[in-house]
Amino acid sequence: MRHYDGSGDQTIAEPAQRARACRAGLLRWFFEQRAERAHMPITDQFVKDDGATWEGARFVVAEVQEAAEYLSHKGLIKGVEVAQVRGPVRAEITTDGMDCVTDWAGDIAGYLRDQRGYGSTVNNGPVIHGNATGGQWAWGNRDVTQHHSVQEVAPGFEPLAEAVAAIIRELPAFGLAPEDLRDAEDAANEVLAEVGNPEPEPRRVRRAVAGLRGFLMPIATNAARNEVQQLAQHGIDQLNSAIGM
Repeated sequence: MRHYDGSGDQTIAEPAQRARACRAGLLRWFFEQRAERAHMPITDQFVKDDGATWEGARFVVAEVQEAAEYLSHKGLIKGVEVAQVRGPVRAEITTDGMDCVTDWAGDIAGYLRDQRGYGSTVNNGPVIHGNATGGQWAWGNRDVTQHHSVQEVAPGFEPLAEAVAAIIRELPAFGLAPEDLRDAEDAANEVLAEVGNPEPEPRRVRRAVAGLRGFLMPIATNAARNEVQQLAQHGIDQLNSAIGM
């Protein structure tokens, strides 16, 4: 986990933005290398490219290797790896990576969220459009008209679904680093996926809730802003109340 600071402190924001810029730049570079028919180019050569900068500062090899490791893990590039180096030392862009560049203008986070169905939009009230399976969630919805298949929350689990919906609404205010935000969304969607089963398995529900609570606890304790701590603690309290703790 990273440090949490709801104040927007640049000591936290800038490294995250720089890392995202490096990943996006490296992915575009691999796309360009493919267009030029370069076979498995050396990853570290990206540092010499005109696009290997952010805010006027050139990326260093360590940053490029970390970016390559991330892109490889997400299936956007593939290549040859060695034990001493993070990420593939030689690589090429995958078809998924090409889709990200051509259809999403290199917005890696947006592309990955779309592929996993996590582009969550939560309205006031207990209706969540977009979840772990890309469907819709609703309960107590006699007056709701929807044009996609609706997955109902299992009876008795409505309070938990409501608690998770509230947490998803508040996540942008927690000051999470981008990767931690995606992990928190994953944990929240895991809970929703389980309570959407006709007969949720209690052990899996508890495990999913524990995972989401695990993201909130350090924020409730360590966030720099008191209001962020209170938001996180309120989310924990809602989860505990919903599962009877």
